Amino acid sequence: MHAVSGKRHGLTDEQISALKEPGGKTWPGIFTVEEQAVLRYTDLLTTRPENVESADLEALSAHFSEQQIIELAMVIATANWTTRINEGLQVPWTDTRADG
Repeated sequence: MHAVSGKRHGLTDEQISALKEPGGKTWPGIFTVEEQAVLRYTDLLTTRPENVESADLEALSAHFSEQQIIELAMVIATANWTTRINEGLQVPWTDTRADG
């Protein structure tokens, strides 16, 4: 489901493959510094939010405003919440797009 959405929003097949591989998020030339900061923050917020450090927020603030970082945290948290409900209830994913 996330790969389909990612492709729809501009991720390349190479980026999707990298996201599936351990350490793939840091492969040279796949993701920009900005994207790497977002990916690290997403991983931390998803798996161990207590491990988010000021350096992680500083890396984000080099590319985003305070409001954008707040929105990013809200989107990550909402996506995690939705995934936990869908996975926990084993809700099947269906493509509801007109072209899907």
